[in-house]
Amino acid sequence: MAWLVRRIPARVTPDGLTAFGIFGALVTFVGYALTAWSPTFLWLASLGLVFHWLGDSLDGSLARFRKIERPRYGYFLDQTVDVIGNVLICVGMGLTAYVRMDAALLAMAGYHALSIYSLVRACVSGEFHVSLAGTGPTETRLLIVMMNTMIFFFGAPLFVVAGIAMTWCDITVILMTAGYFVTFVYFLVSYARRLAREEGGGAETTSKGPRR
Repeated sequence: MAWLVRRIPARVTPDGLTAFGIFGALVTFVGYALTAWSPTFLWLASLGLVFHWLGDSLDGSLARFRKIERPRYGYFLDQTVDVIGNVLICVGMGLTAYVRMDAALLAMAGYHALSIYSLVRACVSGEFHVSLAGTGPTETRLLIVMMNTMIFFFGAPLFVVAGIAMTWCDITVILMTAGYFVTFVYFLVSYARRLAREEGGGAETTSKGPRR
């Protein structure tokens, strides 16, 4: 990453890289939509994911390298713009014949649940974790690119589970979503218990409400 940052032209700004990341998400959306005509467009969707990763990963690194950090602005922009990118990618995936829209949107909800946990924890303790349980945005994108590649070479035929038509991609996305929510609940409970211990075991309540 440092090697790339040092070679980025001076005319490229951190905000420009953020915009490039959103452009990558839009390319992914278009690539997925075009798979209605040919699965070859899965490569375009994967290329968009690479663009999205580059923009999302390098904007903050470039600002730090050039010593032009704006911590509050950068934090606010990154976390809010990520929502747009995630929606484009997940809705695009749901538009294909390979992944059900409800499965894609459920995966987005699970991913955002973990993101919200990270953001709330950062506000509470100042500890911001991009990756949780060894996985994060980079690993998620890599998994989607791998899935796109397997679809292109091996296809994704429909089969019926409990009366619902699905593909192996749906199963993969559902399992990934289950992992997101299980991880979310685990971290939610464990961190809440840690905070309760650190703050004396909880709150006392009165008729006027909680007193800490």
